[in-house]
Amino acid sequence: MPTSENCQQHLEAQGEEALRAVVREHLILAHRALKPSDEQVEEIVSTRAYDLEYAGPFADEELVFDPY
Repeated sequence: MPTSENCQQHLEAQGEEALRAVVREHLILAHRALKPSDEQVEEIVSTRAYDLEYAGPFADEELVFDPY
């Protein structure tokens, strides 16, 4: 993107294709000065998107982290 600021807006969608559409819509509506290209949208999705699965508060109970 031609800006050094990251707006930190949380966006969600079911799958990467849907996320691309949500990112494009957000850029068009919230950042009107930008004219997002397909490449810019793809870069945002590929570098900033992640999947989280909530496993509950005690899901990692068996894991022990050794600091050494």
